[in-house]
Amino acid sequence: MLPIAIVAGLAGALVGASSLAGRLDLPWWVYCLTLVAGAVAFLARSTSTMVRAIIGFLVVWHLSALALLLVKEAGALPDGLGPFLPTRASILLSVIFAVVVYGISFLATIRQITRLADPFFEARDLGNVELPFGLSFRVQERYVAHALLFILLAINIAQVLATVLLNQWNNRFYTALQERAEATFWIELRYFTVVAFLWVILAVYELYLTQWTQMRWRRWMTARLAGHWLADGGHYRMRLKGSQADNPDQRIAEDIRMFTDNTLALVIRFFSAILSLYAFVLILWGLSASFRYQVFGVNLESIPGYLVWAALAVAVFGTVCAHLIGRALIGINFLRQRYEADFRYSLVRVRENDEQIALLKGEAAERQGLARRFANVVANWFDYMKYTKRLTWFTTFVNQASVIFPFVMLAPAYFSGAVQLGSLTQTAGAFGRVESALMIFTNLYASLADYKSVIDRLSGFEASAAAARTAPAPSISTEKAGEALALSGLSVTLPEGRTLVSAPDITVNPGERVLVTGPSGSGKSTLFRAIAGIWPHGSGKVATPAGADIMLLPQRPYFPVASLRDAVTYPAERGAYDDADIIRALEAVNLAALAPRLDEEAAWHQILSGGEQQRLALARALLCKPDWLFLDEATAAIDEAGEANLYAAIREWLPNATIVSIGHRSTLANFHDRRVHLAKGDDGVHVAADAPLMAMAKA
Repeated sequence: MLPIAIVAGLAGALVGASSLAGRLDLPWWVYCLTLVAGAVAFLARSTSTMVRAIIGFLVVWHLSALALLLVKEAGALPDGLGPFLPTRASILLSVIFAVVVYGISFLATIRQITRLADPFFEARDLGNVELPFGLSFRVQERYVAHALLFILLAINIAQVLATVLLNQWNNRFYTALQERAEATFWIELRYFTVVAFLWVILAVYELYLTQWTQMRWRRWMTARLAGHWLADGGHYRMRLKGSQADNPDQRIAEDIRMFTDNTLALVIRFFSAILSLYAFVLILWGLSASFRYQVFGVNLESIPGYLVWAALAVAVFGTVCAHLIGRALIGINFLRQRYEADFRYSLVRVRENDEQIALLKGEAAERQGLARRFANVVANWFDYMKYTKRLTWFTTFVNQASVIFPFVMLAPAYFSGAVQLGSLTQTAGAFGRVESALMIFTNLYASLADYKSVIDRLSGFEASAAAARTAPAPSISTEKAGEALALSGLSVTLPEGRTLVSAPDITVNPGERVLVTGPSGSGKSTLFRAIAGIWPHGSGKVATPAGADIMLLPQRPYFPVASLRDAVTYPAERGAYDDADIIRALEAVNLAALAPRLDEEAAWHQILSGGEQQRLALARALLCKPDWLFLDEATAAIDEAGEANLYAAIREWLPNATIVSIGHRSTLANFHDRRVHLAKGDDGVHVAADAPLMAMAKA
């Protein structure tokens, strides 16, 4: 922005000096505007990246228009280009718009938007750009974002220019019809064909580039927010903290789409509205003097630009009323997305747990639960209907009235013969454009209310994800040092602060096979989570072996909806293991029957039984060959004979691995050489300490 500010400042100074010296016949405000443009560009350096991009575009546009104006004033361009060139008055727009953009950038809602949008306009990662004829290249994503935004803004400038030309054509065309001037009619028809064709080309490519930008932005933003959500266990910590980011899947899948679509569309709509407003205000102001008549004894020609003031009055009235009628929609839309997501999530839970529901005959309870959640959707929808109906009553009435309103105003002048039909249609068209631009908030209020709720939800999600990533280090100190697992003064607490389990001094040496026992609810699984570093609540120290590969298998393993090959090798990249090794691992855990289905994609957590899922998870461990393997009741769903075979496979495949198991069966003592038991103390805290292994076997 600094180079643009310097160029604008120098241009303003040079133009001003030349005008004062008599070399240029330009009014003083022209070079003052250029100096203002330079000042805004300089001040905008401290604003958001997206705001800087728009202001930079507007200042460059102003400088380009100023250069063309100077060339035009010098008489170096053909007279036929006059309608297409900037005028002294038209160079006001870019500076006014730049000042407005800079001013609104300090509004709280605009700052919310730019905080969400800026990362895309600052992205330095390389992205592919594919062009026609098979051409492609890689460039930083921020350059693509800026280029697409600038192209869309330039297209809008061209569209507004085409609309102005068609408005002027209206006057000539309908005047030719009124006067039955056939030759002029055909000339104007050819002129319309050319301008309308150019306008169609601009409209098509505006739509195409807008959609391309929306998807490119959505793809980048989805990858970013999904990365923030999944980074370093942040998704798990967000759930533990009970953060405000409800339904993160809906935030990423739906809200990002709505944000990128609406942000780009609204920027273009507002930019086009201000362009149209400025262009047609000039036209309407000039045409106001052509309509000379009296209303209630008042001579309207004594009020400069009275048609502009009439359009402004209608727009202000409509905007204020729309806000008063529809402002409740912001909160309603926020809740609507939450209730819809809650209902979808409940349906997914029923689908994923259909077997358990059928076994428990829980269909009636599920219907009641779904009905309760859907009742929230219905109640919210009726609130939405109520306020939308009120808003639609008003906006539809205003829009319909605005079609005929300018003709009613201008009819006396036309019927008196003061103006011709062409002038009437041109003025009515200009009035409609000005009124439409001024009433953009009224016509888009429902969309803006929905957009505001999307911004609030995404902002809340980003804040929650950031809080999870940047949360203070947990009281449990973790480090990688030495060769053994050492727990020193470890106290694991629940989120509300109650101490659940204590491990004052436990050491597990490499190669040991340790069984962890204790009553249900004593905190065995939570102790494992603390050792894994994902449980933040507690105090003390956990030292894990430096450089060791550690793997933890929970009682309920996770499998992605993917091919069986990807499910058994998760989270390794595809191709990390040969099919022969995968088949050997499946045979080792007695799942040889699944070998022909490696390429089959399915929801394996629904297809396989609990025992088969645990076997498949152990096959994953055999392939990974970790140095340390933690088994959190990872064989609880398997019969004792099968469990013995699995531990034999672990011993064969992982002869040097350290095994730490949680379990309740006494037969597990046969596969371990040491036991750590969680016994409940007088204070209700379960304390981990060594206990005789044979005592469990005898029990």
